[in-house]
Amino acid sequence: MYKKIFVPAIILLVLGTNLFLGLTRLENYSAVDEPYWTYGRTSKFWESVKDANWSKTDVNDKPGITVAILSGFGLLKYDPILYKNLREKPKTDEQLMIINDINFYFRLPIFLFTLAMLPLFYFFLKKLFGKTIALISFVLIGFSPVLLGVSLIINPDSLLWIFMPLSLLAYFIFLKEKNLNYLLVSGVFLGFSLLTKYVSNLLIIFYLLLPFSEYIFSNENKEPLRAYFKRAIIDYLTLIFFATFIYFIFFPATWINLEKLLEGTFLSKAFESTWPIFAAFFIFLGLDWLVLKSKVTGWILEKISRFKNILFIGLSVFFVLIIIFTLFDTYLGMRPFDFPTIAASPKNSQSNPLLAMKSVGNIVTDFYGLIFSISPLALFGLLFGVASIVIKKKFSYSRINLTVFYLASLIVFYYLASTVNHVVATVRYQIALYPLAFIIAAIGIYKFLEFLKLTEPKHKAIAIGATAVFSLIGIFASNPHFLTYSSSLLPDAYIANYKGMGDGSYEAGQYLNTLPNAREINVWSDKGAVCAVFVGKCYTGYNAKELKTVDFKYYVVSTDRESKFSARLDFRKAYDSESFEHITILDNRPNNFVKVVAADKL
Repeated sequence: MYKKIFVPAIILLVLGTNLFLGLTRLENYSAVDEPYWTYGRTSKFWESVKDANWSKTDVNDKPGITVAILSGFGLLKYDPILYKNLREKPKTDEQLMIINDINFYFRLPIFLFTLAMLPLFYFFLKKLFGKTIALISFVLIGFSPVLLGVSLIINPDSLLWIFMPLSLLAYFIFLKEKNLNYLLVSGVFLGFSLLTKYVSNLLIIFYLLLPFSEYIFSNENKEPLRAYFKRAIIDYLTLIFFATFIYFIFFPATWINLEKLLEGTFLSKAFESTWPIFAAFFIFLGLDWLVLKSKVTGWILEKISRFKNILFIGLSVFFVLIIIFTLFDTYLGMRPFDFPTIAASPKNSQSNPLLAMKSVGNIVTDFYGLIFSISPLALFGLLFGVASIVIKKKFSYSRINLTVFYLASLIVFYYLASTVNHVVATVRYQIALYPLAFIIAAIGIYKFLEFLKLTEPKHKAIAIGATAVFSLIGIFASNPHFLTYSSSLLPDAYIANYKGMGDGSYEAGQYLNTLPNAREINVWSDKGAVCAVFVGKCYTGYNAKELKTVDFKYYVVSTDRESKFSARLDFRKAYDSESFEHITILDNRPNNFVKVVAADKL
């Protein structure tokens, strides 16, 4: 019964819920940044393909090729270029309806693709850990509000959370089973990940370091290093070859300019500040292997192996303690670190000696975004999953514990890389880490059941069902503003995602459209997403000379743009005003709003 009914029922529940919530939201939403794709990059990519103008297929530095390919199916229905210049201009009802339709048809292929790929998480995790952990992970991933929300917009991050984690999972299966097919699958997903966003290049480094970690923690028989190293390098080069092959095949600009291929891999922007270190590392490994038969590398790894317990404990304790510190910092009123301020301007934090050298503030802010945009149950699982691998007296370097260690290491590695580049990993910027955190959380929940000695099939089924129910409540409660989700553990005065994608803009535009003579009034908005769905004349930005000549009737202001515009005396009153014509409260948090303020009431 468990195999025939329960598992398919959970999978169908997750997919059906996503389909229902997603389809009803695709059209009724206005996002920031999307017009760059809808009215520019996607059309440019496919126009260049049609004209065989391969160099022009390089449409974005992300590079975002997978986004352009998938959203391009919307071109079969509409040519968006005809409506490109209407964003801030008056529109007819017919034009507004077509703009909403364009959003629907360009978002739909991306959403359906992510939905179709979702079951792969279950099947990969089932191979790694069995049905229980696989199902709990699948539920946590599938019912995550932020993952559903990001899959409904046209943006590289809407696909990155699919490709990066699946590449990792396939690689972990390869480590477990030594099945070459999964190494190839990992390479293919890595290739698509690189085509989506250059931050995926971190995996190139991570996959290089993993064989050394395996040798230290998992190579119990201690295969001779030279033989092990040779096999590991061949595996690594095979992985990189397939990733590069996929990148080359699907990115026509590389066909005539191989430099683009290098920019997407080893010369990526993600390596700008660190590539000399890794270049030296490659050279050292090569010379040691060719000249000294890996004697130096072997000596170093043997020395490190003596401290492997300390490394295992150290990373795990650091991970748990920094989450606990983040919780305390939040509950103590954002002291000593003010996360919203750091998120708004991470580069300015360098002036603070506490943050400049060690970048503690940036890293803790990254953790803040993660732990408060997942459910309390997932956070408990995340903490227990990491803590459980070291709380036993005798360490077990089992495959499940190593996976937790590797995933936690990658999360920390990702945050360190962001900090080095003076970037705070906001919710969207770290979206690829969410599936990894949910997998650790699922392992933690499973281990908690073991700790309570609840290991019978009925106990596991109850745990999976309870996880599904709590997660289902969370995702419906966040509808339709999925990307604004904040955990109930976060005090109401704060929000988890300080860099929104336009939630509430559609509702503000719809309200403005109901006003008398809406097409004849002037509105200023701190988000262009409002302008896209407003039928009248709409202004954004701050051009003092231009704005002084405009008779504004309404201002539309929002929480996540306040730090950018509130310093302007013209707009300060709008953000502070308690007298508004319309307000959309996001995530049931009064401090997270999009409101319409009448100019004559300021």
